[in-house]
Amino acid sequence: MKKDANDAGTAIISSPENVILDCLERDIAAHPERLQPITAEQVRRVQSLVGDVSVELDTPLPPDDA
Repeated sequence: MKKDANDAGTAIISSPENVILDCLERDIAAHPERLQPITAEQVRRVQSLVGDVSVELDTPLPPDDA
């Protein structure tokens, strides 16, 4: 899943990601009552799980992982 930016700096999203985002958009429009804010406790929990993990999104994956 490659993400690029056009000259205006707008993200260009690949087709598989578009399908997911379109589905999410339709679900939110149809059921806005399902949306819930992220709590401070949830943020702390995620931070405790990932710790100081660093991800370099611009580095290509090795062929075995692509």
